[in-house]
Amino acid sequence: MVQPPSPYSSSGAGAISPLVALQATLQQMREQSDANALIQLTLEYVKAVFGAPLIWLAFYDYQNHQLLGQGGFSLVEEPTLLRGVHPLQPGEILEQVVIEQRPISVPDLSQEPRMGLWQREARRLGGIQGCFIYPFSAAGRRRCLGILMLGSQMWGVTTREEEKALLGILLGQLAASLQELENAWRQQSEKRLEDSLLRLGTAICQAGSLQERVSLVRQELQTCLGAVHIQVYWHERSRGRFVPHGSASRPSQPPTPAPMSKEAKAGAASPGDGGLSLRELGDMYYTLADGQVVVGGTGTTRSEIPLKLMQQLRAQAALAAPILLEKDLLGFIWVQSDVPRTWQAVERQLVAAAANGLALAAPLENLDRRIRQLADEQEFVQQVGRSLYNPAELPQALQQAVVGLGQRLQASAVAVLTVDPDRPNPRLFSEYRSEGKQALPPQFSSLSEQDWQDLLRSEVVAAENYNQDLRLLSWRQELAPLGVRSLMLTHTGASGTATPEGLILVLHPRPRAWSREERQLLRGTAQQVGLLLRQLRSQQRQERQEHLLSGLIATCLTLQNLATPEALYATIAQQAAQLLQIPLALVVSWQPGESRACLQPPFAAAPEFCPSGPTEINRQDPLLAAALQARGPLLLAQDQIPAASRAWLNSVGLGSWLLVPLGETDPSLPEPLGVLILGAEADRVWEAEEQAAVTLMAQTCGWTLRRLLWVQTLQERQEVLSELNWYKHRRLLDLQNALLDGLRRLGQVPGIRGDEATRWQKVVEIGRELRDLAVFAEPLLQTETWQVQPQLLSVPLATLVRKSLRRVEGLTQKRKLWPRAHGDLSLVVQGDVGRLEMILWEVLLAAALRSPEGGRLDLWSQATEGYAELLVVDQGSFDPHLLTALQWDPQQVIYADPLFQSPLSASPGLELGLCQRLLQRMGGQLSFYSSGDGRSVARLLLPLAGKELRPPAVASGGQGPQQPKQGQQGQRPAI
Repeated sequence: MVQPPSPYSSSGAGAISPLVALQATLQQMREQSDANALIQLTLEYVKAVFGAPLIWLAFYDYQNHQLLGQGGFSLVEEPTLLRGVHPLQPGEILEQVVIEQRPISVPDLSQEPRMGLWQREARRLGGIQGCFIYPFSAAGRRRCLGILMLGSQMWGVTTREEEKALLGILLGQLAASLQELENAWRQQSEKRLEDSLLRLGTAICQAGSLQERVSLVRQELQTCLGAVHIQVYWHERSRGRFVPHGSASRPSQPPTPAPMSKEAKAGAASPGDGGLSLRELGDMYYTLADGQVVVGGTGTTRSEIPLKLMQQLRAQAALAAPILLEKDLLGFIWVQSDVPRTWQAVERQLVAAAANGLALAAPLENLDRRIRQLADEQEFVQQVGRSLYNPAELPQALQQAVVGLGQRLQASAVAVLTVDPDRPNPRLFSEYRSEGKQALPPQFSSLSEQDWQDLLRSEVVAAENYNQDLRLLSWRQELAPLGVRSLMLTHTGASGTATPEGLILVLHPRPRAWSREERQLLRGTAQQVGLLLRQLRSQQRQERQEHLLSGLIATCLTLQNLATPEALYATIAQQAAQLLQIPLALVVSWQPGESRACLQPPFAAAPEFCPSGPTEINRQDPLLAAALQARGPLLLAQDQIPAASRAWLNSVGLGSWLLVPLGETDPSLPEPLGVLILGAEADRVWEAEEQAAVTLMAQTCGWTLRRLLWVQTLQERQEVLSELNWYKHRRLLDLQNALLDGLRRLGQVPGIRGDEATRWQKVVEIGRELRDLAVFAEPLLQTETWQVQPQLLSVPLATLVRKSLRRVEGLTQKRKLWPRAHGDLSLVVQGDVGRLEMILWEVLLAAALRSPEGGRLDLWSQATEGYAELLVVDQGSFDPHLLTALQWDPQQVIYADPLFQSPLSASPGLELGLCQRLLQRMGGQLSFYSSGDGRSVARLLLPLAGKELRPPAVASGGQGPQQPKQGQQGQRPAI
């Protein structure tokens, strides 16, 4: 790749094969237990085989996102560059290689700005141009372990596949060996940590003074951590500094550091001189006070220790563990190294354990007196705070806190007021009153902006003489009847809170001064009461959300399972009203493309809430238009309802409205098919959770409604196409049979006896019949391409029976059936003649196929109540599942679940069910049943000519007409 001629490309007898050299190197690497030896073997092999003028091996430090140089070879001796720390910057090629873990070639290193320091050093290193960077990682691990960089003095030189394979095998073995060493080191470190902690705990317990304990801790840490410098700093609050242990003592001087600038020398102090100020520690102080161990280094990008502090203490890497007792930062242990290094988790744990040991042993002067003082001052406040741990008793705890505060302050009344961002007026939540005092009003006027600023700035507003005080003037109307002469007011939030949860008001009947201790007691109690209020609100909000969630799930599941739009409208109105506990819910709906909307029956808690206006509404109504144009739920007060909309939305006693479209208002989605309107009292506040729940319900209803309309439209369309397909198929089959019969008869004309005129007359007769077939089929082809266009005409029943029997004549002869017609066949019926013929043909065909060979096929007819009743009786047996399916309501069959497989989904049930629905649309009826003696009966009710067409009455449950009694089966089925 890098610098021809390559050693392994030589063809001389003394050339060493790269594979042979690789085998020897891998064998040596497997036998090594030292990481430095592994690195040296890797670099020597790369130098011997590739002969590159620049070879650099670096490990990746994941925690600090940097590369740690492990050495290499270059034309110019540069140990600092090859063994230095190289932070990775966003967008650099080295960072790209580490993250993506794939090799990258750089044509010209000196011209590539994304190579950072290497671009600037390329010329000084011997004019390096072409560069190849190869990452490596351990098997089964996603994180990159390091990279190998090879440089060439030629421009654009790339690496061959053989060279990549050699590098992959070599670096894979290096990663595997390093992984084994790391695993062994971790096991030893864990054991060493346990031993160190045991020795450290024993030493701290046996030491007699703090000086001895600190000395033992430093010695143990020095033994475990190696060449580091350790110091213990104590926090002196009076001076605001952290001073070294012993104050005047110095830590051991570190070795001579690297050269520093004059400014750095002037600003650097010896470690321990005067200690460290809080300003010098910066954010590190707050991290330590939070009980966290901080680490840092001069060459890292994620240092938690200020860089100036690192330079001041002349540290290349540092670690600090807090000495913390009861959340009080007593000091910290400082560990620093003069060389860059990464602090392992075991080392952090060891230093943190040592700091905890010193915290337990630190001298705490006057501890008993301080504890008694704090216990006496905060006994009451802590008692209030402890009630937070029992959520079931939060209201009682809040009341006890109010009573206890009033008694300690000897106040006439103490009130806890809640502040809601949606309601400007504070409301009374809890109160304490001394005997005989007047009750406080349930609601107070809103505070002025100046009063809020004073309260948030000073935290406690105290009026020693309220009558002469200019603050809280907006409450004079509420407080004057109570005889208040002095008061204190504070908020329940923490310091700096912009929106507190509540207020605590302390009232006194006489002018008085409020001491500092009383204000502190009020402030401390207020903060605990704020936690109680927050907990109560959180508990109430959680219960409310759980109620909304359970109701929302039940409602959405119910809406998805409904089958009619009317049920959808009624259900969503009822569920929304009950879920939100509001007096009125209603739906305004419309069909796609229609200009008129319909006001569906509302769900109201009382009759007076129901609108009394018209139920048909223009879709351009301004209220509906505003609801559809809004980006979310539309909130309106009663005076915001347009005048035109009040004509139909005229409920009495309601003043707050919430409107949500039934669907999405996004123009790219189908438009909503209605609006859900919710009405409540004027002071109702619609919470965000409620709006979200109602929106989801409305969207679920909208999509369910659209799905129902889609399915109904498709089912109706399928019904029309199925009827057309069946009818046209039957007509074509009939036309084919008639055409074949005419051709057969035409072929028999020459054999007719008689003269030529007789035979020509027969030909003309057959020709007329064939012409009639074409004329009869012409309307079907012209008017019923995609839609059913029935032609209602009158036809004798005898003609229908005769033609139908003729169509099944071939089948009856084949099965040796005996068809007979009985009764009054002179009746004249009306309907689409072609369809009536096909229906009767389908019924006779099914009966003939069902009948046993040699059986009878009887047709009985008579007139009854404006209909011609025709019974087709055969001696076959019906499939019980098919017979049950044929009793269903025809409309139920049309809108049935398309995934449900029933006997009506295949022949003969498919054709018979279609005939049922077709005959019903022509004002007749087709039903099937089995007689008592085992015969099957098909009953057709055909409207008589001159009768108004309407479907006949169907027995309850959609079961068809009543079946005949068994006693009447001897002669014929009963009518």
